[in-house]
Amino acid sequence: MKRNVKRLVASVIMTTLFLPVMAENEGTEDKAKIKESLLEYDDEHPGGFDFSIPLSKHRRGYHEVSLTMSGVGIGFVNSIGGKAPMDISMGRSLEINWTEALGLRYNFNRFNSLEVAFGFLWRNYRMTHQYRFLQDNAAVVTIAPYPDGAVPKFSRLHIFQVTLPLMYSHYLNIAPDWNFCIGPELAINGGHHKHTHTLKTCYSIDGEKFKDKTTDIRINPLSINLVAGIRFRAIGIYARYSPCDVLDTNYGPKFQSFSVGLSLWGF
Repeated sequence: MKRNVKRLVASVIMTTLFLPVMAENEGTEDKAKIKESLLEYDDEHPGGFDFSIPLSKHRRGYHEVSLTMSGVGIGFVNSIGGKAPMDISMGRSLEINWTEALGLRYNFNRFNSLEVAFGFLWRNYRMTHQYRFLQDNAAVVTIAPYPDGAVPKFSRLHIFQVTLPLMYSHYLNIAPDWNFCIGPELAINGGHHKHTHTLKTCYSIDGEKFKDKTTDIRINPLSINLVAGIRFRAIGIYARYSPCDVLDTNYGPKFQSFSVGLSLWGF
């Protein structure tokens, strides 16, 4: 890093002092080489941060293939299309994501790249008012009131997803510290472990605390998310829309989800 900064400063000083003279005596080819040397630092680190291992590299980052690891984020989730009395609170429904636990990125040039990655997503859909998620003996989830005299704490649906995003990223030419990304994300919902998709409800009656937990939730095994984000260096904001139903609608209410949040070193 220090060596690159020193080289950049030296290049600027030398160019400022000698470019007028060189312009008179050298051809356009020499001036192009000088201009390229000033852009060399941005070629290697266009956004200021880069956690990657190059696998193949051509001339100064062009057509580069690399392994990446980044992209931790946290956001708020809201339900879409759910019918009353379901009332999922976006302010209390959270998601945590690691979108690039391992990724493979192809840089077309220093401003454009395409990446396929492997990641994880944890989501909690949480209700805090007078209704709760309730599963009957036939494994059907309904939205039901609490028992008489109950003081609700929360009722939440927890789902774990393995994600496979395919993202296009572009660094702005006029402001290389900024980049935006967009793309689809395949989500494999749940998993083999029963604790990857659960219902949990907590409440109290006359001061006595109750906790109901169910692990046999029928969810859609696959879904597609649409993800977009914008980032300044390491910090960004993102939005994720899931048009697919969260639950198997034969065993639960019909609703989709939308989330927004903050990301660190990724989309």
